[in-house]
Amino acid sequence: MPRKPKMTDEERRAYSARMRGELEAVMDRAYGAMVTSEEFWATVMRTAATLADRSPVNSIAIAAQCPHATRVLSSGDWRKAGRFPAKGSTSIRIWTPITRRSEGAQDAPADGGRGEGVGDVAERGERRVSGYKAGPVFDISQTDGDAYELPAATQLAPEVVRDVLVGQYRDWYREDPEQAGGFNFGQETPDGAVRILLYGHAWRRIAEADAPVSGQHVAEVASAAHVAALILGVAPGPAVMPPLAGVITQDRKPPIHESAVRVIETGRAIAAAVERHRELAHAG
Repeated sequence: MPRKPKMTDEERRAYSARMRGELEAVMDRAYGAMVTSEEFWATVMRTAATLADRSPVNSIAIAAQCPHATRVLSSGDWRKAGRFPAKGSTSIRIWTPITRRSEGAQDAPADGGRGEGVGDVAERGERRVSGYKAGPVFDISQTDGDAYELPAATQLAPEVVRDVLVGQYRDWYREDPEQAGGFNFGQETPDGAVRILLYGHAWRRIAEADAPVSGQHVAEVASAAHVAALILGVAPGPAVMPPLAGVITQDRKPPIHESAVRVIETGRAIAAAVERHRELAHAG
């Protein structure tokens, strides 16, 4: 089979611009769905919990294009694992960093200035992230090849998670969670106690000033606790969609963008603190 001819620089730029435009359209549709569909909001939360190696924004992008994704890699990384994109499969587009040598770091961002990627311009050794482009990835369901086992998730017994969360609550907030909330964890199932504690931790981590719309703070707290529970392997409470439909600001991104990022980062941080605590306990 003859090899496809290489694209010229002009063709490559045009292709990159088209892919970027298509991904921007995906994000716009996703942001719209996140304030009108409880189901899609929950899908974003599940995706963010399942794909903890992806940024919150890319979790949104993946949820919009492949809502049942469980493992997402580039075609090159899949080939290293002995798999390859299946014939006829369509790639998922996510924001991937463009790195340049530090001297050329002032070039315009390749995402059109939207800054949808993982963070702001950052140093990477001698190279610098100057922007983001639309890069192709594939879910394992879109690949063929060798057998592949998904990375094993750290499973902690609910009783263990409960005890860690209680200890962290006392250490960090100088309060007893049962006295502060009027709960009796001895009367709760371990999963139920964990859900209460995750909600309490999320309430402490998400400032009400950052979620000013009526009902927004409660929704974000519930959703952050939901994400943490999924990561920790505990039956979660509901993921509550923030009431942000129709809210308009002067920012480049709609308010639901910052809300989702805050929720996902908070949920991941709570879960990571539990896992880190257990690792340190074992190491000691």
